[in-house]
Amino acid sequence: MKITVLKSTVESALTPILKMVSCSKVPIDFHPTLTFKSDKHSVWLRCALMDNLLESAMPDAVCDDKNASFDVNLETFKEMVAKPTGTRLSIEQDTAHVRISLDDRFIGSLVPMKSKEVSLFEMPKENDLTILPTNFANFLIQAFSCTGDGKDRLVLSGVNVSSKGIAATDGKQLFHLPLPLQLKSDVTIPPSRCYAALKGMRWFSLAHWRNVYGNSMFAIVGEGFRYVAKAIDGTYPNYHQVISASENGDVTFTLTPDGAKSLSAFINDDKNDAFFDLTVYPDKIELRHEYDVTRKGTFGAVSRSVNLPCKVSLNIRFLRQFLKMGFMSMSLSSKSPSPLISTSGVGKYLFMPCGSANRNSASAPTQAATSAPPPAPSPKPSVNPATISNTTNNKAIQTLSTNNQKEKQTMTQTITAPTAIRPTATFNAPAPTVNPTTAPVNPLEETLSSIAAMREQLSNLEARLMEAGRKIKAALVEQKLKERQYADANRKLERIRLAV
Repeated sequence: MKITVLKSTVESALTPILKMVSCSKVPIDFHPTLTFKSDKHSVWLRCALMDNLLESAMPDAVCDDKNASFDVNLETFKEMVAKPTGTRLSIEQDTAHVRISLDDRFIGSLVPMKSKEVSLFEMPKENDLTILPTNFANFLIQAFSCTGDGKDRLVLSGVNVSSKGIAATDGKQLFHLPLPLQLKSDVTIPPSRCYAALKGMRWFSLAHWRNVYGNSMFAIVGEGFRYVAKAIDGTYPNYHQVISASENGDVTFTLTPDGAKSLSAFINDDKNDAFFDLTVYPDKIELRHEYDVTRKGTFGAVSRSVNLPCKVSLNIRFLRQFLKMGFMSMSLSSKSPSPLISTSGVGKYLFMPCGSANRNSASAPTQAATSAPPPAPSPKPSVNPATISNTTNNKAIQTLSTNNQKEKQTMTQTITAPTAIRPTATFNAPAPTVNPTTAPVNPLEETLSSIAAMREQLSNLEARLMEAGRKIKAALVEQKLKERQYADANRKLERIRLAV
């Protein structure tokens, strides 16, 4: 078996494989092997480790033997090929050696090795498969910026992919992006450097299944590569509970371009955790450090909410992540300790406040408030729609186990596994009857709500159009492949006729 290929092609195919090896935990005595394999159409490089496998195509490689393969030591081959300079590699296998030449100049030989058994990674015909939308790789990498380290709960170190889209959380922050994925069940994908190495290529499909050993597996197939790995077993938190409970914020602000730029420069001075009070005004927001009174700043923003000014305590690293992901608008509640949630942009990003509950920080009480008699020490709360709503929201966001004493409110109880959810008054309370005299409808809020719904519908339509375009392109590629196969068959028939 002899393979002739450009050296640059081999180096490009090796790059994601080497990244996969560098970030994988393998035994000390395990020596990864590199498999050269050919099929009827192309030549592939493959490396199989304990939990993952990556195949990279070499599109311009020429092989004199179809459906053949051999294995060499990965590290030795990499070092042998990297040192000399040249253009075209020749890799030839005989019974005892693998000879490597560069521009017809012999540079060394390797002893064939036995590769790792790959039955663990074999994909069955029956699997749960979906076509991936454009830019899925970038969405996946963005979601991994919100995952945990897996020390407390392994499933939170991965990104969950389901028919609802992709989601990532570490218990204190959450990112969710709805995508049109045709999956019957969800799969949690573990972190890997391979995603960044492969993001420059087109990703076609995602499939997951359970192999013969009972392991949960997934495979990403794209243009010139196939990545197979073990998925993370476990039930992913029901993050839709938190999103539903967070969409009733009565205060919304949008940063101006200059305000966002100034805010980004301000918060980047605190690279680690730092706790600030955020106050929302009609034409600005203000940040004040909890202890250092000199650390404060004012930034341009627009808010047409009624309950202003409004104050909330937060961890600055979540606000930094908010800006890093490209969001400009945020919604929060002035009455209850709800998560702060983005209201525009690609997907939704939300995080928990810290310290005490959100506070409406009106600077001066009204005359009616000052003339009213002081309340009794333990007044009996009046039952009205607003109170019921606040109580429901408070129960829904009572989550609140944490690894950081400062952040007393997290999502870890709100984001619970579906099997642990019990019907409670929090999510099953009957809808209160709204009395127009006590809860007047705000036309501006209705308009903003309608605009938000229209934006969501437009986003869904755009995703569907992108998916349709991708399917058309895939059909064209399939048609071209059939045309090449037809031309090949004609050439072979012509050769047969000439030989006869």
